[in-house]
Amino acid sequence: MTEQLIGSEPFYSTTRRAGDTLYLSGFGPVDGDLNVVGVDIIEQTRFTMAAMCRALEADGGKPGQLVRVNVFLLNMEDRDGFNEAYMEFFEGPPMPTRRLIGAGDLYKGILVEIDGVAWLGE
Repeated sequence: MTEQLIGSEPFYSTTRRAGDTLYLSGFGPVDGDLNVVGVDIIEQTRFTMAAMCRALEADGGKPGQLVRVNVFLLNMEDRDGFNEAYMEFFEGPPMPTRRLIGAGDLYKGILVEIDGVAWLGE
């Protein structure tokens, strides 16, 4: 579990495990210095998914164990580009269930944010 801090106090956990279920907080194309990474939806999706996968792997999981993702896009017109980059992270069926939402405002104007739930059981 990695915690995000304000000062010395954590205000949320990047991941949180409850039994065999792992909850992943919202990930976006933002580096450790809070700078936006990537200029288009494909670059931003790749960065976001890679960060989410690193957090998943740190807790012993892999992308194929994601059972649910929630995707927030700044522009719904970016859906095709998002799908192209998103699919690079999966080996095929079964895919996670997914909700895709058009969001009117995201942190620092990023184009995508993704959260998820993974099953780490047998």
